[in-house]
Amino acid sequence: MIIFDTLSQLETYLSSVKLMNHVISIMDRSLPYEAKDGFYPCKEDESVTYTVSSALTSRNGFPFTVEKGSLCVIIALEGEEIVSSLDSSMAFVLSEGRFLLLSEGEYKRGVMTTLPGNFRDVRFSFPDK
Repeated sequence: MIIFDTLSQLETYLSSVKLMNHVISIMDRSLPYEAKDGFYPCKEDESVTYTVSSALTSRNGFPFTVEKGSLCVIIALEGEEIVSSLDSSMAFVLSEGRFLLLSEGEYKRGVMTTLPGNFRDVRFSFPDK
């Protein structure tokens, strides 16, 4: 499953992604915007975690894996980055106000084909219930 949309549309996916309510709650409280880079559990449901990170984009990006039975929501907090499949057959430009939901697979983030730029994002991870 892949969903690429604007943050204002997060609630429309509640019926198909049950734990999205925790992502919405955390974002509504602006927790990732205020947090330092690091790993955080959701206080309401510890099966939902999130990682806030800042980095510089590059041509190679940063590989990451969404484990079997899990989902990952990536939200751009600042700047712009490309998130793609490892073979670059799918690519999504994440900028402020956008999110990307990914199911299991191998991906890379923080990619930029032009000059490197700073970006900050939050990655939520939770079971695909």
